[in-house]
Amino acid sequence: MKLLRLAKDRWEVLALCDGRNQCQVLDFLVDLKGSYEAAARSMLVLLQQMVPKYGPPKSEPRCKALGGGLYEFRKQPKGKKLRVVWFYGGGSVIVCTAAFKKAERTPQAELDRGRLHQERYRLARARSAVEILDL
Repeated sequence: MKLLRLAKDRWEVLALCDGRNQCQVLDFLVDLKGSYEAAARSMLVLLQQMVPKYGPPKSEPRCKALGGGLYEFRKQPKGKKLRVVWFYGGGSVIVCTAAFKKAERTPQAELDRGRLHQERYRLARARSAVEILDL
């Protein structure tokens, strides 16, 4: 399993990579334009500066537990809702699984995908089969 290191300080922030070493979380946030651009920049600051230094926010509005060990970082300037699904990866590590624009509820497909990646990460970590790529 390959992960991209978004940042590291007291906490390490990682994001999943696909088979071509592409990172959906980073690509999604960097490519957002228009009315979501400011929210995307703010989410990147959260992931690359705030979380590494201080750890994940403990409660809403910036962070919300989704159940089953999944959480979401939240950014919603005036109705524009961005989310990054993540889980604890052991120690002071968080693993981001997906970034997306949100309607009213977190899509079930994102929750299912997040849980699948969480289990795959757990198994890969147990086998020492986690490879971390730097930005």
